[in-house]
Amino acid sequence: MNTGIPLEIMYGEGRVALVPAACATLASAGHKVYLETGAGLGSGYTDEDYLDAGVEIVENKESLFEAAELIVKVKQPLEEGLKYLQHKHIVFSFLHLAAQPVLTRQLCDIGLTAIAFESVVDNRGWRPLLAPMSKIAGRLAVIGGAGYLFQNNGGKGILLGGVDSADCGKVVVMGAGVAGEHAVEAAASLGANVTVFDLEQGRLDQLASHYKNCTGLLSTEQAVADEISDADLVVSAVMVAGRRAPVVIRESMIETMSTGSVIVDIAIDQGGSVENIQATSYEQPVYTHKGVLYHAVPNMPGAVPRTASQALSFAILPYVIELLEKGVNDSSFRLATAVQNGAVVDPVLKQELGL
Repeated sequence: MNTGIPLEIMYGEGRVALVPAACATLASAGHKVYLETGAGLGSGYTDEDYLDAGVEIVENKESLFEAAELIVKVKQPLEEGLKYLQHKHIVFSFLHLAAQPVLTRQLCDIGLTAIAFESVVDNRGWRPLLAPMSKIAGRLAVIGGAGYLFQNNGGKGILLGGVDSADCGKVVVMGAGVAGEHAVEAAASLGANVTVFDLEQGRLDQLASHYKNCTGLLSTEQAVADEISDADLVVSAVMVAGRRAPVVIRESMIETMSTGSVIVDIAIDQGGSVENIQATSYEQPVYTHKGVLYHAVPNMPGAVPRTASQALSFAILPYVIELLEKGVNDSSFRLATAVQNGAVVDPVLKQELGL
């Protein structure tokens, strides 16, 4: 199979799935790699960098998709990109199809195969392709959320961490997974008081003992409501891989928050874990509802494309090689294959979509 790397078209998305160093590894192993011109520029990589790595540059998407069978990209195909996809293609990218039934049907109608980064599981049960982006998203949620607390950005005018004789601010993090832990770490390093919720007491104890000013609480609706009421920043990092995100923050809870507070929903890719939240974009990253600022950008790591592309490329390269050399039916992709030859084969996705 030939590999194609298209230019990402989601607004604010500067990442590229494979950086030149990764492409050089593929080329040296005898694999043909095509890149749509300019696909690496958002991450700081020129076409010349890719040419030096043994990649062939093509001028447009039509040429790229015609030349390649394996399409390796960052975000799921968007409406304007579907016309280039064919039955022969294997799409390897973040998909989050449980929250996108229309896209799922469109991929099936094309008859292609689609494998989700977020559903790849290694022999330890970890999700190695989701983890690096979750780490970045968790940190960005706090860094960005802290900025939206500035009064000139519409926030309540609080500096997380404070200074001498000033309040340090309160951050509530929902979920103690990879994204949640990195949100806790970022908030604690700023000096904020942090409360993290999860369903596993052992995990909560681990975070509370490791990070300064951190309290871990078992997640119940009443406990969450109590803690959110006086929070300055709430980061929701609750996701169940392959399924729509469970709603853990209700509108009634948000109504108790003070004007200028901020909510960041990292799980917006999976439909969002905040009741009735609307997806935003880097063109308009926040909106205000009843005095509270909502940030719900589905491609959050796209704000730091150089860092994110390097981390993602390093993680996916071994799996790209495995796909090229062993094919879709290799055991590594059994759970991650969402659609195969136009049929939904992921049992979890089937259940989510009522198939």
